[in-house]
Amino acid sequence: MAKAEHGYASMLPYSSKDRDAFKRRNKPKKNSTSSRSTHNEMEKNRRAHLRLCLEKLKGLVPLGPESSRHTTLSLLTKAKLHIKKLEDCDRKAVHQIDQLQREQRHLKRRLEKLGAERTRMDSVGSVVSSERSDSDRGFHTLVSLFHEV
Repeated sequence: MAKAEHGYASMLPYSSKDRDAFKRRNKPKKNSTSSRSTHNEMEKNRRAHLRLCLEKLKGLVPLGPESSRHTTLSLLTKAKLHIKKLEDCDRKAVHQIDQLQREQRHLKRRLEKLGAERTRMDSVGSVVSSERSDSDRGFHTLVSLFHEV
């Protein structure tokens, strides 16, 4: 507070925003019973919604046979562990997919290489087989001549 000319402490000048905020804070409550019952109803709805969500979570998380009634803390702890386990399985699956894709690319390259090699061998083999065919004809001609004799 600043001192006024008369020596007494005076209030600093308020802006219209400050004055409006002050009025709102010090405004008398209109129906505090109604306000309280509204609050209680909202809290009741919030708890009901939370219970519903926890029931849904129970259906999603493997709880195990240890007891039929689980505390909220134990349910949330098991849910956390289940999520960690699922994330770990997901990481392993992604790693395996990567490995299999690498292996598939390697096998495709190898297949292309073997296909090209086979084509090359077939063309070399056809030359050899045509040469062999000529020599086979000559051989068979000789054999037939020997049989005639």
